[in-house]
Amino acid sequence: MGVSTRVAALTAMLLAPMAAQAQDIYMGTVAVERDAVVLTRCDLVQNRYVLRDRKGKRARPVADLRERLKTLKAPVYVEAIGDYAEQGDDNALDVISLENIEAGKSCHLSDALRGP
Repeated sequence: MGVSTRVAALTAMLLAPMAAQAQDIYMGTVAVERDAVVLTRCDLVQNRYVLRDRKGKRARPVADLRERLKTLKAPVYVEAIGDYAEQGDDNALDVISLENIEAGKSCHLSDALRGP
């Protein structure tokens, strides 16, 4: 193995754990659809993500939110912190935490244009 190949391999190994730690904040409204909690992002396209609790972790923010959604007035705004994943043909988020949960609040332009 040449020096440049070894350097490239070592660099890839060192960067891999950092890439796995990448997280983002996804703001949107949530609802239960077909037995899954789905976030519709506050962007012009209204991208949709299936929210999932991270495997092997004690915290269950998505399961807890699912129970709370039974009593919260829609729309429900949330800021999801997590890692992007794919679930079949769907976009998904492996959720680390859910912040600023607000019932009766929407962030979508279409809702703002409709008015009160």
